[in-house]
Amino acid sequence: MQIAVVGLNFRSAPVAVRERVALEADRLEAFYRAVGETPELTGAVALSTCNRTEIYWAGLADTDRVVALWAEAAGVGPERFEEYLYWHRSQAAARHLFRVATGLDSMVLGETQILGQVKTAYQAAQRAGAAGGLHRLFLRALRVGKRAHAETGISQNALSIGYAAVELARKIFGEELARQRALVVGTGENGALVARHLRAAGVARMTVVNRTLARAEALARDLGADVVPFERLGEALAGSDVVVTSTGAPAAIVTREMVRAAVKGRRGAPLVLLDLAVPRDVEPGVEEVAPFVFRYDVDDLEAVVQHNRVRREREVQAVERIIEEEVAALTQEMDVSAVAPLIRSLRAKAERLRQQELEYTFRRLPHLSERDRAVVDQAMRHLLNQLLNDPMVSIRGWAGRPEGAVYLAALRDLFRLKDLPEEDGPLPSEDT
Repeated sequence: MQIAVVGLNFRSAPVAVRERVALEADRLEAFYRAVGETPELTGAVALSTCNRTEIYWAGLADTDRVVALWAEAAGVGPERFEEYLYWHRSQAAARHLFRVATGLDSMVLGETQILGQVKTAYQAAQRAGAAGGLHRLFLRALRVGKRAHAETGISQNALSIGYAAVELARKIFGEELARQRALVVGTGENGALVARHLRAAGVARMTVVNRTLARAEALARDLGADVVPFERLGEALAGSDVVVTSTGAPAAIVTREMVRAAVKGRRGAPLVLLDLAVPRDVEPGVEEVAPFVFRYDVDDLEAVVQHNRVRREREVQAVERIIEEEVAALTQEMDVSAVAPLIRSLRAKAERLRQQELEYTFRRLPHLSERDRAVVDQAMRHLLNQLLNDPMVSIRGWAGRPEGAVYLAALRDLFRLKDLPEEDGPLPSEDT
C-alpha cells in the first residue's frame, strides 16, 4: 500500500482552473461515493480551498485513476487540468501535507486558516467513511501544524495592511485598544478592512463619515457603527482615538488646524491617524501638533508588513526541522504498523497450536486436577512467550530497513502465515 497526493494550487494553476475543479459540497459527496466503489483505494481525503485542491489517498490506485475520479466528480475532463498538476508519494506526500498544514505552502506565509481547513477536510472524509488508511497521516499533520504555531514565530506578526494597522494601534494603546473610539473616514476597501480588524479587536465605539451618506450608512450597518455627516468631520475627529481614512479626495481632508482643534482637552490621550489613501487624506506633519499624535500612511504600513515578512521567513527553517522530525516519526510508526499483521499472525498460529496440544494432553491425562491443568497451561504459555520473544524483537527491528521486506517474506513463507489486512501501510523513503 502507498500514500500519495495529487493536486494543484495558486502557484501551479490560475484561478479559473482552480474554481472549475474545486470539490465543494455536492461534488465532494460524489467523489467520496466513487472512492467507496474503488477497491484499489483504502482511504482518501480531498482538501479543497480557494487556493488549492489536493487529493490524498492510500492504497494501490495509480495517479491516473485518482485524477479520473476527481475529474468525474468535478464534471470536467482530466485533459482540462492535467498540465497544472503536481504529485508526491510516500514520505514526500507526508512532507507536502505537513508544509500545507503549517502554512509554509500558503499564499500568505504561516497563515493559520489552512490548519483548520485541513482538519475540516479530514473530518469530512471521516463522516463519509473514506479516510481509512489516512488516519495516521492526518492526525500527524494536525499535530505538526499546532507544533509549528506554538513553537515558532511562523504565524506571528501581521502580513496584511489591515492587520499591520491594528498592530501599530495596539503598540500605542496596548490592552487599552478595546476601550478606544474609532472613526472611519471614507468607504474605501482598505479602510473598511482595517475597520473590521479594529472591530474584531473589540474597540468600544465606531463612527463612519463619508461624503455620500448612503455609503456611510451601508458600511456602518456592516460594522455596527454610528454615522456622522461629512460636514461634522472635525467634531467626529475630536471624539475619536483611532482614525482610519480611505477616501478618493484629491487633497488632504484632515489638516493641521483640524488636528490642533481635536487634541484640545485630550490631556495627553493618544490620537492615532491611519491614512490608507493615495493621495494622502491626512496632511503630513500633523504629528508635530502634539507628542501624543501619531500618523501612519500606506508606506509606513507596507514597511511594517515587509519587516514582519522577513521575521516570518526567518522562522521557516525552524518549521522545516519540526516537519522533518514528524516525517521521521510517522515513517517509523507506519513501518512498525506494517509488521503488526505478521506479528499477530505468528502469535495467533502459535496460540492455536498451543491450545491443540493442551486439549490433546488433557484428554490423555484425565486424572489431572484443575490446579494441575492450570500449571501445565501456564508452563506452555511461558515457554511459548520465551520462544517468540527474540523473533518478535527482530521482526520489529526489520521495519523500515531496506532488506526488511525480504526477511519478512521469508518468515511468512517459513511459518506459512496468512496475510492479514493492514491498518496502515509502510511509508517508503523514496518519492516513487
